[in-house]
Amino acid sequence: MPSASAPGKVLICGGYLVVESPNIGLSIGVSARFTTEVSEHTHTPSVAPRTVTVRVLSPQFRAEFLFVATITGEVVSVEQIEGPKSPFLLYGVLYAVACQAMLGKGDDSSSITVRLLASNDFYSQRNYLEERGEHVTVATLRSVPPHNPLVGDVSKTGLGSSAAMTTSFVACLLSELGVGDDTERIHRVAQVAHSVAQGKIGSGFDVFTATYGTCIYRRFPASCAEMMMQGAEAPTQVAVSLLHDCVKPEKLWVEPIAFPGLPKGLSLVLGDIHQGGSATPGMVAKVMAWRKSVKEVTDNLWDQLGAANRSYVTLLQELCLQASASVANHDAAVKRLSETVLAEATAEGSEESKWLEAYTAAGTCRRLLREVGHAAQVTIEPDSLTPLLNETAALPGVLAVGCPGAGGFDAVFALVLGEDGCARVESFWESYKGMEVCPLLVREDPRGLAIE
Repeated sequence: MPSASAPGKVLICGGYLVVESPNIGLSIGVSARFTTEVSEHTHTPSVAPRTVTVRVLSPQFRAEFLFVATITGEVVSVEQIEGPKSPFLLYGVLYAVACQAMLGKGDDSSSITVRLLASNDFYSQRNYLEERGEHVTVATLRSVPPHNPLVGDVSKTGLGSSAAMTTSFVACLLSELGVGDDTERIHRVAQVAHSVAQGKIGSGFDVFTATYGTCIYRRFPASCAEMMMQGAEAPTQVAVSLLHDCVKPEKLWVEPIAFPGLPKGLSLVLGDIHQGGSATPGMVAKVMAWRKSVKEVTDNLWDQLGAANRSYVTLLQELCLQASASVANHDAAVKRLSETVLAEATAEGSEESKWLEAYTAAGTCRRLLREVGHAAQVTIEPDSLTPLLNETAALPGVLAVGCPGAGGFDAVFALVLGEDGCARVESFWESYKGMEVCPLLVREDPRGLAIE
């Protein structure tokens, strides 16, 4: 029986600008993964119309869902029969079955049962630990059983759980329905399902990261998927020919940009901020309205930030090349700088110079993004988080800090040289007095979708 797992994401560069091509973003795939696994599949000789019944078990949410997709000629429709409403699952079923019909696979009706399992880091474990009389620390988080059932009203940690779930769910269904494991087809069907479930076409970096892992991302044209968004606001059926026109391989969606992952020696550390989260759609709308107002202004903040992001990402690419071309010197540079406050560092050799250039570029991106927030009157980097980020940046080995993605109160991140530096940041966050910061267990995992 197949299973498919997809990683969560952390956008560390390109917030807001990634909505608009040709701007780029750097999205980090993380070790938190959403897994969908088939536990049962039965076939029934088909009597028209053919049906595909999908039962979804979610032990972490103590929930069960039942969907029935019906194939009538060239149209596939879907209905949810049981369970709380879940548009991401509903449209995952609709477009996976439509993709099967599009490729002429499947003659029998079938009934599939799957389980959904999410890494604990997608959700706050605070309620579970406090119920046991424990504080939230790295040590206590490590003691939480894998795929722990959630306790009470639980908040997300901003790792893109809906995108990871949709991608793993679609991939698992397509594999079980005999469609195969074509990664780009899975990506496109998952993007369609995720967009329709949200009722809008976003930047798509979260589904792309769930499929391909750590990536330099440039947004796919909205026209690739907007044909699926026309008509009913919450469609319950799709013409097979329409899905074919949308996902056909002849049309390029996202041009791949080579990036193997963070440079050797550099790690991602993520902290959960217990401040209630932020309303990302409203923040994006306000920033894009401001962006429109300055579009004709020469060398405006938006364009400055776009150039700074490109420079920063280029330096990280060069550091990846340096790590393989000059192994000993690169490793020595990481070792020395991991024990140094980078703002005070003086380069010893070209390898250290490249790291310090990246440190300066990261700081420029953070400053310009904060200025964009002030100009658009959006709290991309809330003033209350600035002292925390500044003090984190002043720790030895810290290359970059910020509020990932759209910013706000969801989380903070640090890019840190050396494992000792990671432990140093975690310890500092756990003892920070200004607010409650809980380090998460996630690290970068550059792999994308895994199907077994």
